[in-house]
Amino acid sequence: MTSMRRYLFVLSPPYSGSTVLWRLLTTSPAVSALPGEGQFLPGVKPIMRDGAWDPSKQFPWPDIKEKWEQVWDMSKPILLEKSPPNLVRALEIQQAFEPAYFIAIIRDPYAFCEGRRRRHKSKIAQSAEFWVKCANYQLRNIKELDRVTYFRYEDFAGEPERARAQILAFMPELLDLDVTRSFKARSVQGSGERKIYNFNREKMDRLSAADIRAINSVLKDNQEVMDFYRYAYVKPSLRQTLTAGRIWAVTKATRLLKRAKGHGRAAAKP
Repeated sequence: MTSMRRYLFVLSPPYSGSTVLWRLLTTSPAVSALPGEGQFLPGVKPIMRDGAWDPSKQFPWPDIKEKWEQVWDMSKPILLEKSPPNLVRALEIQQAFEPAYFIAIIRDPYAFCEGRRRRHKSKIAQSAEFWVKCANYQLRNIKELDRVTYFRYEDFAGEPERARAQILAFMPELLDLDVTRSFKARSVQGSGERKIYNFNREKMDRLSAADIRAINSVLKDNQEVMDFYRYAYVKPSLRQTLTAGRIWAVTKATRLLKRAKGHGRAAAKP
């Protein structure tokens, strides 16, 4: 293996499996990763979080690179970074980090919208619009970056061994990746350590027919990205509304029960 240092970036919208992918990459003995997303590192957070998703905002990449290299283990041949807003600046990153390698991932728009709405408490059509924005930037990245491989979240989570083989063929310098491990990440089932798993079904079950119609109203004007990523439109149905309503009721009851138990423990304290 050549001793030349390489920079590896995970390009992903938020809530799309990038944390598990990032943790998988850290199982390589050749990798040094930042302790979390590079955008939150002290010294660069004020820069990278100001207009994070605004592609017109210019970042001082040499300064950011210097700060990151103070934290990376520079004895390792592969330096890994994962911050979702890098998605809109991948071409700039390619110029600033040489040589730069990219692994791009995208998630089913319906599952993505459920996750983003749950965290942002916004209208689901806004999440669909954000997915389209990310999907278009990711499409540009896949077509224009010099060194990039990509797959869908569903393919990664559904067939991790195949994804492992794809990644190692793209970047043999990683040496090995352990897809059998459990990884800590947030999911629709909460935080915890789990093996690589496709949570799309659980997320889809939380979408009502009205949610599906709102998402479709955005996606119908973006046929190119739907076709490129091979995503199919979901038809709204009464079953979806009933399933989503049942899950909502169970979730609310569980939260109320936890809150009541918490109040009971507080009251029992002397």
